[in-house]
Amino acid sequence: MSTEQTQTIRQALKTLLLSQDRSLRELSQLLSLPEKEILSHLEHLAQHPGAGYRFVIIPARCRQCGFVFHKRQRVTAPSRCPRCRQTDLARPRYAFAVA
Repeated sequence: MSTEQTQTIRQALKTLLLSQDRSLRELSQLLSLPEKEILSHLEHLAQHPGAGYRFVIIPARCRQCGFVFHKRQRVTAPSRCPRCRQTDLARPRYAFAVA
């Protein structure tokens, strides 16, 4: 992100997530920042979405057995499926919605 832009990283994330849901990898590529840094900003936005907005996590899903991590509220991706123990998971996606 260049210094000429007027948006902060969190503002840019919010703008991107208001337009459509995105994965951590997509956000990292769009903002040219490491995934770890994006995660720390997403954690903050999840805690403080701002007035009139809510942070939405579209849960990860096991590609082997179809288990969906509905109850998981952490921003990070799970490492393995609790049902079949496989590690082939579709990563969570993130979005902002107007409350």
